[in-house]
Amino acid sequence: MKTRVKISAISTALFSLPMIANADVLASVKPLGFIASAIANGVTDTQILVPAGASPHDYSLKLSDIQKVKSADLILWVGEDIDSFLEKPISQIDPKKVMTIAELEEIKPLLTQAHHKHSYEDSEHDHKHNHKHEHKDGDEHHHDHNDEGLGTNWHIWYSPKISQIVAQQVADKLIGQFPSKKAVIEKNLADFNRTLAQQNDKIKAQLAPFKEKGFFVFHDAYGYFNDAYGLKQTGYFTINPLVAPGAKTLAHIKEEIAEHRVNCLFAEPQFTPKVIESLAKGSAVNVGRLDPLGDGITLGINSYANFLQATADSYAQCLGK
Repeated sequence: MKTRVKISAISTALFSLPMIANADVLASVKPLGFIASAIANGVTDTQILVPAGASPHDYSLKLSDIQKVKSADLILWVGEDIDSFLEKPISQIDPKKVMTIAELEEIKPLLTQAHHKHSYEDSEHDHKHNHKHEHKDGDEHHHDHNDEGLGTNWHIWYSPKISQIVAQQVADKLIGQFPSKKAVIEKNLADFNRTLAQQNDKIKAQLAPFKEKGFFVFHDAYGYFNDAYGLKQTGYFTINPLVAPGAKTLAHIKEEIAEHRVNCLFAEPQFTPKVIESLAKGSAVNVGRLDPLGDGITLGINSYANFLQATADSYAQCLGK
């Protein structure tokens, strides 16, 4: 870059940073990176913006993150809710380098709803809670203190159908940027689709015995997966994963579990051991863990299929007890 316009202190700092090597595809969150890295395999590198252990819901961009956005050849992001922290830096780069999943017309008929709020502060004196379950007559019953209502579920990587559409769009974008690699990209896409079809059949068979087993989650993120593989989520509670539930909230959750004969309660990696122990103690429910960002999965050609399988294994392990 021969000419530089020093607009502000931050732009000066950005330009003084070394360019990030091979920052060709940048995914906002890791599960999108699974899709991108499968299609870009043998063509270019894929990087993830939100690091392992961090939540995209409250992520704050670093100066180095903004530099990655500026130097990427292709940015893959949802564009709503989950990675909205990227809105400003992305608005300042060439739109041809951006793939915004929320704007894809093909996915709109496939979108479903989820609750916006992901956690509430919770203590002995502050027992805000939220749960939703279905009665036997099929009507949804939704209790919510501090209700923020329903909104689109943007955890779209849990939908195999939406992920196939995203993979196709990534392939089209990469072919435009790397025309000499068209054959490799097309083969990667064909492999992705074939592997995903096989994985779908395998997971459906694996989870079929648990179709009638109810469970609660603490993050209403798994609807697409549940719908794809026939699982029956009884409801969800939203609590702060880092703070043990207060006595009243704990009692309430246990009442719900008993009332609906829930087999399993799924937490996530960021929940502290104290939270898990509090919920499992004195209750017949099994406590499992689901990882919606796939922190334990390595990027690569089969990473998306591996992510779905890891989720299925987590379900089977808990629901099978």
